[in-house]
Amino acid sequence: MNKWVLAARLMGIGWYIGISVAGGILGGIWVDNKLGTSIVFTLVGIVLGLAVALYGTYRMISPLMREGRGKDENGE
Repeated sequence: MNKWVLAARLMGIGWYIGISVAGGILGGIWVDNKLGTSIVFTLVGIVLGLAVALYGTYRMISPLMREGRGKDENGE
């Protein structure tokens, strides 16, 4: 795989993590403001954002790791 393609994929993963966590936080703050609660939904949003980021990152990295293993087994 071209190093620029790999760099773009990894940068995309970083953006995905940031947007997932920020979306969870902002969504939690919005719900807290609407319901008049303290930080309950903000904490729930953080946990959900981290869970989505972890799962999505795993799904995006898995094909890259399979490609890397294939090259190592062939001796390249």
